[in-house]
Amino acid sequence: MTTRQPDVFVIIGAGSTVFTPGLLNDLARSPVFDDATVRLVDIQPESAETMAAVGRRIAEENGSNLVVEAVGDRRAALTGATFVVTTIATGSAESWKRDLDIPRRLGISQTVGDSVGPGGVFRALRHIPELLTIAADIADISPAAYLFNYSNPLTPNVRAITRETPVRAFGLCHGTMHTKTALAEALGVAPADLTATFAGLNHLSWLLELRAGHDDLYPRLRELVAAQAADAEAPSSRVEGPHAAVSADLLRRFGLYPAPGDRHVAEFFTDYLQPSGLELRWGLQGGLDTTHEYINEKGALWEHLREYAAVGSSIAAFADKEAERLVAIAEAIRTGRRLLELAVNLPNRGLISNLPDIAVVEVPAAIDGDGVHGLAVGTLPESVATTLAHRAHQQETTVDAAISGHRDLAVHALVLDPLVPDRETAVALLDAAAAADPTYLGRYAEDVPAATNVE
Repeated sequence: MTTRQPDVFVIIGAGSTVFTPGLLNDLARSPVFDDATVRLVDIQPESAETMAAVGRRIAEENGSNLVVEAVGDRRAALTGATFVVTTIATGSAESWKRDLDIPRRLGISQTVGDSVGPGGVFRALRHIPELLTIAADIADISPAAYLFNYSNPLTPNVRAITRETPVRAFGLCHGTMHTKTALAEALGVAPADLTATFAGLNHLSWLLELRAGHDDLYPRLRELVAAQAADAEAPSSRVEGPHAAVSADLLRRFGLYPAPGDRHVAEFFTDYLQPSGLELRWGLQGGLDTTHEYINEKGALWEHLREYAAVGSSIAAFADKEAERLVAIAEAIRTGRRLLELAVNLPNRGLISNLPDIAVVEVPAAIDGDGVHGLAVGTLPESVATTLAHRAHQQETTVDAAISGHRDLAVHALVLDPLVPDRETAVALLDAAAAADPTYLGRYAEDVPAATNVE
């Protein structure tokens, strides 16, 4: 009888203040992974060491045998890995802030700026080269490992990895899960009793089916939206649900309800992010304010983590952090017990039959001992499919630009984004971003001819 080797989880970008404590909590509570090792890798050694101390406290307080360690050498950390997680943020919070500020100075508003819009393009140009280097290391050192990516922009990141490497890579996001929970509350149904099917692209997924048992709840949802939805001039709202103005308008326009909330889905379209005075319309100012608050709170979160690592605060501060279903998925792979997941991002390959094969789609998935299997959902309404196909092709150009480093392709990726009005603006965006971030985006700067000496 062969003895199973303990699993090795490698978290690259372990300084994530939201994700890493959640994953450590989930692993420490999992009997399947009681003997697992977690290796934390980060370009900031102090971040990895702090998170390792946090993980050891979490394991101790949960009575787990989980081994948590910081590892400085990524290739060494990947030796024997069974599950690899990428949560990198190349350029850190300062780059994210620039992704919002630079387009705003050129008249382009965004609410999040981490997936689409100019901010999504810039983020992909920074992240994809590093993710491909990580994937190449996985293919070389632990080719049987599963890679789960959480770094945004999720769709082009996963597309680049699966297009360019043989690594089994998937993207995970909690967005549709949060939308399902919000709709269950609005409908007065326990989330566990609600069956929902979403399909589309990450941060613009569409609700295809909504049921409780045999009861179709879509008619009730439409009634709630019609009765509760705010209009474009309503005050800002940060809460998902039938009252959300943009989601309601998209339901009217396309016949399907979108996920995951107005602050994300609005960025896929040209007409929601036009400001009225100093503030955004459609209740979206609250979404933008939330993003800025999230960026600005990073320092405070690190202080809490350091206190906890030094046994100076209670585990309660981190007990409710979520790891977005990763441990449940890993348990299903390890044990062979079949699990149905609400949403996984993976290559299309016919799962949505009227989207191109180049698309990385967000669809339900079945997980078992043989891995992650996307479930086919058929066709989407043609107007929805057209919107998503345009975005998939634009993100393919973004991937090409990130891999090649070609300036013209980066300009094309920006021009193709619905939030960018013209080529002149695209060029100005890229020039400003390259000047502000020469370390990661300097290769896209306009070539300057060498000076000629004149006698």
